[in-house]
Amino acid sequence: MADFVKLDDNDKGEKEEKKEKSGPKKYFTLKIVLLGLLIFFILSSILSSVMFAMSPKIAVVPISGVITTDKQSSIFGSSTSSREIATTLLELAEDNSVKAVILDINSPGGSPVASEEISRAIEKLSEKKKVYALINDVGASGAFWIAVSADKVYASSMSIIGSIGVTSAGLSFEDFIKEYNITYRKQTAGELKDMGSIFREPTEVEEMKIQQLLDEIHENFIIHIANARNISIEEVREVATGEIFLGSKGKNLNLIDEIGYYPDVISDIKKEVGESVLIVNYGPSPSFFDILGVSSLFSFDSSDKSKIMLK
Repeated sequence: MADFVKLDDNDKGEKEEKKEKSGPKKYFTLKIVLLGLLIFFILSSILSSVMFAMSPKIAVVPISGVITTDKQSSIFGSSTSSREIATTLLELAEDNSVKAVILDINSPGGSPVASEEISRAIEKLSEKKKVYALINDVGASGAFWIAVSADKVYASSMSIIGSIGVTSAGLSFEDFIKEYNITYRKQTAGELKDMGSIFREPTEVEEMKIQQLLDEIHENFIIHIANARNISIEEVREVATGEIFLGSKGKNLNLIDEIGYYPDVISDIKKEVGESVLIVNYGPSPSFFDILGVSSLFSFDSSDKSKIMLK
């Protein structure tokens, strides 16, 4: 009986010895499995990226809010940076996988410089691929300048378009200064260097000069619309009063091409480039504050001059 117990102890020792030997093997096997999974995910990611890069695409570029050269935002609304949009459009022009571009517009307008910057980029892009503009709720003034630069313009029958005009606006504090006996002093070199100051009334010469600027920008706006829409300058001038139109009237005035919505634009593009295309949004990535709903609590402008806007 004692010999039987002794034999049982030997069996236990052998089992423990086997466990000690098998431990490193199991650990090594686990490392191999994990390494294999890691390589698999890396190769899958690379393959997906390559397939995405090579797949034919329809690029959607959103243009929303007030159009400025630099992106600005506040609790009252965000803006679109013309530099960001123009850069994106020029990059898309060189991307052979992109077969067509949709400008997804929802903007009341912006500065003349910003609007023209995007317009010029669209013209270069359209030399290599089709560009479609879709006006959603509103595509007026500077946004309309941008829209008509595309090869084809769509809008809802209820979209707000047009507003072919220019405005210069700003606050004025000259009465406040007089009432509280505040003295405004500013030294300048140049008779009109202080033109547009909010702390005093403009002179007749200054008002005339500013009006000349507005008229010149307005004329450029009219010429651009006429060339882009292939209609006479006289026809454009008749509707270039700054008033807005519904999309339905804009169609009758030949200011847009089609009454349609997002699915209609996609459908029409696929008829030209094929059904097997990816639809990719090339909009800017939202910041943390954009995700929360506001980009900043307040937006300040240090300039005391009036701003000229296409509105």
